[in-house]
Amino acid sequence: MEKIQGFYGISDNVANPVLSSNIYQNDNQYTTVSYRKDPGYFERVGGSCMGIFVGLFVLIAAFPVLFLNEGRAVRTAQSLDEGLNSVVLLTSSENVHESNNKKLVHLSGKLRTEMALTDNEFGISIFAVKLKRHVEMYQWIEHENKREYKEGDQTRIETTYSYSKEWQSEIINSGRFNVPTLHQNPNTFPISSFNKEADPVFLGSFRLSKGLLAQINTFHQINLKKKPDHREDLHLLDNYFYRSTDPYHAQVGDIRVSFTYSGLSGELHQEHGNQAEVSVIAQQNGNFLSSYQTNAGDRLEILYPGIKSAKEIFDSEQSANTFLTWLLRFVGWLMMFIALQIMMDIFRQIVSFLPIIRDIVGLATSVLAFTFATSMALVTIAIGWLSYRPLLACTLLAAAVLPLVISRYKSKESKKKNDN
Repeated sequence: MEKIQGFYGISDNVANPVLSSNIYQNDNQYTTVSYRKDPGYFERVGGSCMGIFVGLFVLIAAFPVLFLNEGRAVRTAQSLDEGLNSVVLLTSSENVHESNNKKLVHLSGKLRTEMALTDNEFGISIFAVKLKRHVEMYQWIEHENKREYKEGDQTRIETTYSYSKEWQSEIINSGRFNVPTLHQNPNTFPISSFNKEADPVFLGSFRLSKGLLAQINTFHQINLKKKPDHREDLHLLDNYFYRSTDPYHAQVGDIRVSFTYSGLSGELHQEHGNQAEVSVIAQQNGNFLSSYQTNAGDRLEILYPGIKSAKEIFDSEQSANTFLTWLLRFVGWLMMFIALQIMMDIFRQIVSFLPIIRDIVGLATSVLAFTFATSMALVTIAIGWLSYRPLLACTLLAAAVLPLVISRYKSKESKKKNDN
């Protein structure tokens, strides 16, 4: 059905009043049309003045992001180098040698647990390090699509709300929908999700710490073969237990349940696959493996799935450290660039009534923001490296100053030409 609701309202925003109307297209799609008065010249300039303080805050925040990142990167790299040079390679995970106490050790082997993880409500039992029950409910979802059109001194805003039904693991509050009356969800889950973790967990004869267990996160779905005898309300379909009258045509409020596991550890219970193998680098304390404190400052407590050598593990950790370092460098530089763009936006707004001049000023401020952000980022990174690698720090400082030197040189050359 299509009808127009002929109601127009005015918002309480005096500076930018909004006229709105509502258009129903059908029960699952609804569009609102509103008009926002565009800010005037002095409002835009005033907003840019306020933006200077926002930009300054972001700019200040960028410096510790860059500086602390360099210290973290160096500390982590040195800790990993120290670990690689001092690690003791254990040929077997079954034998515990007291001579290795307090040392950093590397070992590989199969995971082992003493008891199965169970979910009696659904008849699940598996020897694994972790077991998750995933519960989803079929619910209404609201999708918002907003489009804006410039119309003279105002902006036309068309916001379309559409509704679909999807499986969700959390309650969707339908009371917050734009049209809640026709799209209502239940308020609670009748069945809860949960996570279970085995304790203790062994690698051969060695017991793993909580920190190592937290790194066992490769989950696989359990193949459900039959529904529990005491649950006549369930249907089994595609590895899901459905609590529904018709799982092929789900209705709002229907429930489905699935299970995943990580770290298969049952030597005699292999219907789900082979016993999981892992490689660990940690400190040995008797038959207990925990974190190792390096002289460089970091603690080493590393677990990788599969059989990997100590060098492979440390190389992977170094690569991850390099990636994180460059990512945070880019984030810090981007914060500086955006902050400078915000702070210099006032120049573009002052000449906003002159289209060509406005575009030229906008381009100039972007180039300046890029140049200054790059120079400031290089200076900050250089200061962070000064105590670790002075030569590299000096090289970065020279690179930071280079654009300013070139700019000054070109300015002098241009002045000489004009004088002649």
